[in-house]
Amino acid sequence: MFNKFLSGLVFGSGFAIAFVFIAYLGLQVLLPAVINNSNKTPEFNDSKAAEVIEQESSSTPKMTTNNDFKLYKNSSAKMEVPEGGGILSIASINTPAGNKFPSTYQLWITESEFWQVKTNEQNVEIEQLKYPTVLPIDAVDATMRKQAGYAMSTMTVHSEAITSLKMGNGSWQDKDMNGKTKITKEGVVFIQPNEF
Repeated sequence: MFNKFLSGLVFGSGFAIAFVFIAYLGLQVLLPAVINNSNKTPEFNDSKAAEVIEQESSSTPKMTTNNDFKLYKNSSAKMEVPEGGGILSIASINTPAGNKFPSTYQLWITESEFWQVKTNEQNVEIEQLKYPTVLPIDAVDATMRKQAGYAMSTMTVHSEAITSLKMGNGSWQDKDMNGKTKITKEGVVFIQPNEF
């Protein structure tokens, strides 16, 4: 009787260890791969080429990570909704093979305007969207999930930064990002990613 109990205990322990290993492997390897592959190619219906205001030149180091674009070099930044500024959200989208820069889909929302932005290499396309009737951050989240999948980074841009960008100066936030903050003549703020 004791031998059967001991045999069952050994079998159950082995089964539990195998289950934990498979669950760990699924959560650490398979689930992130499935989520990252769910990125979509966003649709633009009436886009135009953006006229970007150039900032003073500064060194823009290449990204040292793999080909997935992430807005921040580390994850310590926090988001808040600024007065007189806007919210910028960015996601990496399918980048054609051979591109030197990651392709991105971005959303820019202020107190009165809502824009979508697509970067491909150094080309930038913008399209104004209908302003949402829900909270701006909820609209950004819902639109980003619909157009580009789930992987995204979101940041706030304050009015002082917008003023600086309009004058052709760079943004202090660029030192923490894998790209440069830029603005179009329409007032659309976006990130131009660094080279891979």
